[in-house]
Order: sequence, then C-alpha cells, then structure tokens
Amino acid sequence: MKKAEEILIVEQYTGFQLDELHAAILDWLALTRILTTPTLFQLNKKEKETFILDNLIKQIKEIKENEDFWWLLEAPDAKFQIHIKNKSMFCSSILTKKIFKKYETLIKDYLVPRLEKYGIFGFLRSFDEYQFNNINNLKLRTFDTLKERQALPKIYDVDRNVAIDCNQLAGFDLYFEGLCFTSCWQMYFSKYYYRYIPKAVFEAVQQIYQITPYQNGLLGITLFKNPWHWDADVNLKYQRIFRDQIGFDQLAWENGVGLLREPYIEFAFEKSRVHTVSYLDNYGQPAPKKKSSIFITRMYDFTKGLYAEHRLKGKLNAQAFFPWIDESSKKMMNYCILNPEYALDMGITAFEFYIREFLELELENDLNYQRYLPTLRFYIPHVEMFKAPLKILNQKMIDVEFKEIKSKAKHLTFDLKKGKNYLRIIFMDYSKFMKSRKFSTYPKNLRF
Repeated sequence: MKKAEEILIVEQYTGFQLDELHAAILDWLALTRILTTPTLFQLNKKEKETFILDNLIKQIKEIKENEDFWWLLEAPDAKFQIHIKNKSMFCSSILTKKIFKKYETLIKDYLVPRLEKYGIFGFLRSFDEYQFNNINNLKLRTFDTLKERQALPKIYDVDRNVAIDCNQLAGFDLYFEGLCFTSCWQMYFSKYYYRYIPKAVFEAVQQIYQITPYQNGLLGITLFKNPWHWDADVNLKYQRIFRDQIGFDQLAWENGVGLLREPYIEFAFEKSRVHTVSYLDNYGQPAPKKKSSIFITRMYDFTKGLYAEHRLKGKLNAQAFFPWIDESSKKMMNYCILNPEYALDMGITAFEFYIREFLELELENDLNYQRYLPTLRFYIPHVEMFKAPLKILNQKMIDVEFKEIKSKAKHLTFDLKKGKNYLRIIFMDYSKFMKSRKFSTYPKNLRF
C-alpha cells in the first residue's frame, strides 16, 4: 500500500450559544494558524481564493442564528474543513506527520476541554488507515496494489457498480442516529452514545492500549500506541476486537446483509432503556456468541440514569437465539432484515451464514427447543426475485435437508434439517414487516 503518512482529526460539537459558537470558530482559526500558514480559502465549494485573516475574522463575528456554511482552508502541509449548521460545528483536519508530531500535545490540549463541554465525538487516526477502510470506489483506491484490491470484499453500489464492501472492514465509519461509530487509533465518545451503547460497555472494553475518563461523561480510548503502525498485525487485531466488543455493527449496516460474523454483544431496546448481553469465554476474554460461557447483561435507563449489571456463567439456551415465543402456533422465532440486491451472489452467502447461525445449535436437551418449532424469518424486498438463488442455496448446502412447504402468496417457507437439528425459514416481503411492526421495540436493522 502506498502511504502518505498523514493524520486525520475529526470532531463534532453541539450545544453552543451564539457567542460561544463565535469563540469556538475563532479558536479553531487560531489553531490552524499555530499549526501552519493557510494560503487558500474556499466557501461552500466555490472557487478558491487567497486566505485573508481579517476577512475571516469579520465573517465569524457576523455569523447569525441557524446559519449553514462550509469552509476549507489549505496550506502546503495541511487542510482544514469546518461546517457550521444550526449552531453545531463539524471540523476535520489533515496534517503531515511532521506537523502532528511537533504539535501533538498542543492539539490534544485544545481538543479535550472542548469535547468535554460541547463534544459529540472526536477521532484521531492515520489518514491512510481511514482511506483504506472507507473508500469503496475502486477507481479512487489508487493507494492499493491490484493484489490488495482483489483480496477485499466486494458488493454492488447503488449504481450497480462493483465496489469495496467497507462494512466488512474494521475501521469503517458507520453513521447511526447522527453519531459516528468507528474503530481507530484514538477515539473520544460522549454521553450522546450511551443511550444506544451503555457507558459501561465502553469502560469494560479489553485489548486496548489505554482508556481515559474525562469530565461530563467523555471517554477517551486509544487502541494502540503508534498511529503510523496501524497496519501491524497486532494493531489490526486490536482494531477488529474493539469493534466486535462495542458491537455497533449490530445496530445498523449499509451493505444490505450485515457483517456475516458472530456477535460479541447484542442489544434490545425499549422506549427509554437499552439492554445488552456481552459474551466472554472461560478466561473472561471477548468471544463470539456460540463460543461463550460467561454472559454480562446490562440495563441502562437513559431518562432516569438507572444502571444494572449481572454476570452469569453457563450455556446459552434456546431463548438466547429465538427470543419471541408464540404459544398459539407453538413457535419460537427470530428474524433478519436483509437486502441481498447489493450482494454479488444475490445473497446466497448471507442466507447460508444466517441459516447456519440458527440451525447449527447445541440445544437438543433444551425443553423449549423440543416444545416449540424454531423459526427464522427473512424480511427481504421482492420475495419472487429470490426463488432462483434459493435453489442454488439448496444445492450448495449439501449437508442440510431442504423441504419446501406450501406457501401463501409472497411467502416462501422451508423446513430444514441437519442431524438432530431443525429449523423453519420463512422468506417474506419487507413491506410485511413494516405493516406488522411485530418487533417494533428493536432497531429495524438489528439481528438478535
């Protein structure tokens, strides 16, 4: 990989009064001039012009309520962007290695107090690492070798062009409910995150370099010591295991089918509460769900500030995989919401992954497994489109017995059997999910 060795700094702030916003932008401008000497200025992506300090100071002092604008400042060795909207502020900076090493302490002394008071999030990372994990357009990945590009996972983008499936990469920036969830060198998470992932989950994270608590609920997490060695095997491992432990890929995904990885943590949501289960092995280390033997359950009520935690040891039962029980039909159920249209193979790999997740279980002695029919619903767009791929799936899973059940319109139903294990799978149009809202207390992309 061809490296530029630059640092990317991203920050987002909110909650300013107008005079505080003026001061924050002036502080940002002062920092840019300490770090380097800006030469060019651009407003809202119009033509670039010469940077004139007095003009910018005047503009800052004239900023009014509810303004929306974007600035770019350029220097030979740095770029700075700022976006102001409704008294919120988003900043990003790209600095050379030389500048960052010289001013690293000053930069953090600038960042932390502002993040404590107004921050939503802040991230510092190698710009090479950011590009590797977040650029999906093959034509723009000029930093990769052909061999490296060929090894990366692929999907179709919205224009049906083959692209990199960045969802599968450990440093992908996932945006959910206005928050950025990522895994990189240094991260700052604010109280705004804890209504989706309890603070205790962040505090309990393992296999990281350092975690630092700050005022107002801000947490700073450093994954590894040296940002320039982000692609060392051990650091790539830390980046992946942090993402697995925090579990934000269980909340949402953008590739239509998810990560196709076993969860290390799972979530359930009520109106004002979030429930989590973290999975650990016998040694208390993070583990995929099926290999776990220690379970930490957490409940956080973000309106009342209540928190409860329990640690259990044992074996997962049927309800851990099929949490909804229908007594009238004697079924226990779970569901997945997928859009396999983005997959190069029309979702065959994804369907096989999820089917095996719920079929290949060690539950033969579980009373609920004997009493109820385990059922997995797939909510997908246009069920009719997937009849042909499902025939291929049947042929591919030669160790599984498929039996198609006579189905209602727009439903496809199969009974599956492997050894002593059995599972009913039902393919339904996504529109049915939206109408029934049977599982409305859970995020629409969440899989349990």
